[in-house]
Formats: sequence, C-alpha cells, structure tokens
Amino acid sequence: MAISTGLAVLAIIGLVVGVVVLVLVIILLSLVLNPIREISRNAREAPEVGPFLTNGVKGADELRRTRDLANKVPPLAVAYLEKLQGGRQ
Repeated sequence: MAISTGLAVLAIIGLVVGVVVLVLVIILLSLVLNPIREISRNAREAPEVGPFLTNGVKGADELRRTRDLANKVPPLAVAYLEKLQGGRQ
C-alpha cells in the first residue's frame, strides 16, 4: 500500500498531537494525585495526633494572655505620651 504525502503528514501531526495530549494528561494526573497522596498521609497520621488535641493545645493560655497584654499596649502608650506632653508644657 502506498501512502500519499498528505496522508503521511496528517499521520505525523496526529502522532505529535497525541504525544502532547498524553503529556498533558500525565501532568494533570500528577497535579490531582499529589494532593490526594498528602490527604491520605494526613489521614493516616490523624489517629496519632488525636489524643494530643483532645487534651487541648499547649500554650493556648499563654497565647490568650499575650493577646490581652498586646491589646492593653495602645491605650497605655497614648496615656504615656499624654503624660510626657503634659510635663513639657
């Protein structure tokens, strides 16, 4: 069987497009599988972390106290600046 030049060119173009599509499918598949693997790994580790979370997160009380102290700083700074300005007049 003889293949015409036009048909051979179309066959080569089809093969190139097929390879490009194959590469895109592999890339997209890896973009989907990587998060799935990470979710699976996290799900396997969850039972190991569970008891620590039921007892509460360590340092939460210290964080709450730090937040409360940080919220008190601006009014104290304003009062201090007003005191300094009052002494200069």
